[in-house]
Amino acid sequence: MNWLLWKDYRQNRLVVLAALFFLLTPHLIALFACCRWHYDSPKHWIESFAISSIYGLIISQLAIVLVGGNAIAGERADRSAEFLVSLPISRSKILASKIIFSLAIIAVIWLTDASALAWLANLSHIRPDSNEIVEILGYTAITSAVMFSVAWCLSSFLASPTFAVCGGLLTPVLLWSSFSFVGYLFQIDGERQFWDFAAFLYCCVCLTLSPICFGVGTWHYLRRVEP
Repeated sequence: MNWLLWKDYRQNRLVVLAALFFLLTPHLIALFACCRWHYDSPKHWIESFAISSIYGLIISQLAIVLVGGNAIAGERADRSAEFLVSLPISRSKILASKIIFSLAIIAVIWLTDASALAWLANLSHIRPDSNEIVEILGYTAITSAVMFSVAWCLSSFLASPTFAVCGGLLTPVLLWSSFSFVGYLFQIDGERQFWDFAAFLYCCVCLTLSPICFGVGTWHYLRRVEP
């Protein structure tokens, strides 16, 4: 298993570097802004890094989509899938390694920025269960789940990680656009009512689609005869 995890790391080195870039860049920008404007009040520093934590968490979801899209199709693209299946290693262990590696990337991203956001919210006397913070984290998690699951599913079927990643990125855009159009057709009055209607449908479909896509992609990889 250790060898498989190391192999997955080598295959996804660019994704790991991208994740670190997405995680650190917003904080470096916040640090530069605080030093540039000579902020003396701790409140300004806390607010700046709280905002950078939110942006870092949202942007870092791109790395999660890259992991899902590159998980299986990446081995077909570099022709390493044929060599891997020729080894005396069960396909279930290969799949388990990919899932563990993906979960490790997801855990690092969420534990870093979400924990920092909760800590900074406490320092600024904002309740951790504030509706705004909960909505941001909730919608980010739901969107990330559907993007990763769709990219994982497409990666199991396709030979190009690029198409798998693009499919994962386009899915939430298409879903939100469709539900907004449905809300327009039903002539829902009021901005808040329109938002609640589209958000409710979006969350329901994403939470339903995510486990289905992940399950289908996993099943197809385990049952697939060719690499």
